[in-house]
Amino acid sequence: MKETLNLDGKEITLVGTAHISSESRDEVREVIEDERPEKVFVELDESRLQSLKNDSGWKDLDVSEAIRDGKGNLLLLNVVLSIYQRKLGLEEGMKPGSELLAGIDTAKELGIDYHLVDQDINVTLNNAIDSLSVLDKIKIIASFLVPGGSEVDVEELKESDMLSSIVEEFEKEFPELKETFLDDRNAYMAEKILEREFESAVVVVGAAHVEGLKEMLENGAEVKEQNSPKRIPWLKAANYGFVTLILLGLGFSFYSSIGQGITNLGVWIGANSILAAIGAIIARSHPVTWGVSFIASPFTSINPAVPAGLIAAYSESRFNPPTVGDLEDITKVTEIRELWGNQMGRILLTFFLVNLGSAIGSISSGLYIITSLPWI
Repeated sequence: MKETLNLDGKEITLVGTAHISSESRDEVREVIEDERPEKVFVELDESRLQSLKNDSGWKDLDVSEAIRDGKGNLLLLNVVLSIYQRKLGLEEGMKPGSELLAGIDTAKELGIDYHLVDQDINVTLNNAIDSLSVLDKIKIIASFLVPGGSEVDVEELKESDMLSSIVEEFEKEFPELKETFLDDRNAYMAEKILEREFESAVVVVGAAHVEGLKEMLENGAEVKEQNSPKRIPWLKAANYGFVTLILLGLGFSFYSSIGQGITNLGVWIGANSILAAIGAIIARSHPVTWGVSFIASPFTSINPAVPAGLIAAYSESRFNPPTVGDLEDITKVTEIRELWGNQMGRILLTFFLVNLGSAIGSISSGLYIITSLPWI
């Protein structure tokens, strides 16, 4: 897919690629060699570039520090997305992102200035996670766990009619992700491109970005502040509201009847502890982590800022840290089930499954407490 724009004396050629396509890699090289532009812009940020060049940013990762800093969601989402893309890339016979590196390599060979114009991947993933509800997060992860589906024709992904239908479906299912992964990044890239001085340029981006980026460039898009809230945090407010309701319910239970209060408290502790521990067991974490999950979950459930999975994953990473081999091998995983055979994978599974178990325990026991109150 190739589009050419003329904006105020600037000729911009957009090359839309499939990130797992050898034909896209060859097309990127051919366009840059034919056009010989003044600048080349590539849909990458520094973190993703280093990850592609080194095959992984995991080797130097301090896992326990990353978990403690609240990056468990980012690590897990990164792995899940990488597995999906890598699986398709292996079927195609090339590493995902090779066409982006081809744009940089070709620019270097021809002595052309190149610039990375994508938003930092950590900002994008944080925004994506913040925009999703708990159920949406579970739905996305589950979609990768369920086998099946038809084979993907990667070259077909570059056709505008096919692409439009995919984006439309994506927007129907998770409109927040479409906004985060496409619209916001298109605006960011457009501003980065337009702030540079040049007469001709080639812009290498995924095919899904072409139409949106073209519109942003033509309209002179302005980027939203990365750190400013994009929407009212209804999910966070709901979490704290739910916890407040449960605490009030427990308090009223004891006020009404000591026996009912003890029963409700036991249900809360039991459901949270048992289901969180089951999550740790399913993740095949160390027995010490089972105990940590069992003990921590009832307390972390009344403090949404500190999820049980974070405590469990931190414990697992400290007590049973991954080896250098685990960190290297996590970049080669092509199936979700392979995570159970890798200690780094087990840490991430512990994070997700303990959080899932704790969430189910909180919701189920919370409903029991609420429905047991006299006015219900």
